[in-house]
Amino acid sequence: MAGNAPPPPPDSAPGPRRWRAAPPSILEGGVLRPVLTLGLTQIVGFGTIYYAFGVLVARMSADLGLTTTLSYGLLSAALLAGSLTAPWAGALIDRLGARRMMAAGSMVVAAGFALLSQVGGAWGLTGALVLIEMIAPLVLYDAAFAALAQAVGEGRARRAITLMTMLGGFASTVFWPLTLALQQNWGWREAYLTFAALHLLLCLPLHLSLPGGDRGRAETRSAPPFAPLPAPLHRRAMVLLALALALSWAVMSAFSAQWVPVLGALGLSQTAAVAAGALMGPSQVAARVLEMLIAHHRHPMMTALVALACLTLSVVLLALAPVGFASAAVFAVLFGVGQGLATTVRGTVPLALFGLRGYAARLGRLASLRMLVAAIAPFAMAGSLALAGPWITLGLTAALALVALALMAAVPWRVTS
Repeated sequence: MAGNAPPPPPDSAPGPRRWRAAPPSILEGGVLRPVLTLGLTQIVGFGTIYYAFGVLVARMSADLGLTTTLSYGLLSAALLAGSLTAPWAGALIDRLGARRMMAAGSMVVAAGFALLSQVGGAWGLTGALVLIEMIAPLVLYDAAFAALAQAVGEGRARRAITLMTMLGGFASTVFWPLTLALQQNWGWREAYLTFAALHLLLCLPLHLSLPGGDRGRAETRSAPPFAPLPAPLHRRAMVLLALALALSWAVMSAFSAQWVPVLGALGLSQTAAVAAGALMGPSQVAARVLEMLIAHHRHPMMTALVALACLTLSVVLLALAPVGFASAAVFAVLFGVGQGLATTVRGTVPLALFGLRGYAARLGRLASLRMLVAAIAPFAMAGSLALAGPWITLGLTAALALVALALMAAVPWRVTS
């Protein structure tokens, strides 16, 4: 729908639920370009800020005279620092526009990687990691969600977000082998210098190429497909949504880091655990494709409920089913579906419930709590495995997932006015 299109017909006027006969094309209204632009910057962002660390940490720690445990602990501290700046980042994006703030974020992250390539010990490593993680909310998914909504409007944002997260999902596929090649051929310092160059020479121009921050014009480009909640329901819905997303993200973060140890404690071999875990990635992608193709006319809250139901069911089955590759594979598929959908839900549900005004600030507040639990959850699961064993750990995790599902189900979204 172009910017000067006539008002929507009466049958699409605001109401409790509005259905489209056909999805808006991703090729319409200049949608494809920002999707591809941000998909590429998310591959670089997640690949360099998160996935590369696991490849480089052993050699880097040895060169710096640190243990890998300490290095991971410093990364967790940096993630906690990042959780504090996420609300600030969202507020700046709402005020100044995603284009401007994502470009600024690219410059600072590039400086952080340049510093990281020159560190000589624990203090230098801490400072560089903290700088990068504090700025990360300006360049990763939540900022990209806001950039898409500002660029294409609420009506097309959902499909754009889903497609962009599908592209961003290739970050590990690209950067695990790339980082390993850089380390083997040049070294970890040179790898971080390369990452600084990517953010400065690739991501910065791409972010500057995004449409400007005229949020009002974006709103007229495509009307919201669902009526936002009345203002009196905002606080209740925000609290319930924040808690549901945080608890579900705790489950996902814990399993992402402790997948092999958990299945090993249950008696599954490392080879079988890795083989089953390989099913998660394809399941995430398949879930996002199906969501984009067949669920475009349904409220994003329905996708959120499906995501958390799959997550809960996966943990319950792992806890109750006989130990073996089959049960691990079923868990991985259900878990991957839940995780894949949950990533898109982070961006689509707040937009549908509350609208574009204040969208980035809300994403920042949600991200703050989510990043906090993501930094703590893997250590909590490791401690529970050591102290209570795998079965109690799985029971506690299943209970956490069930609470998250109940909280999401309590979010008000079917409104009559």
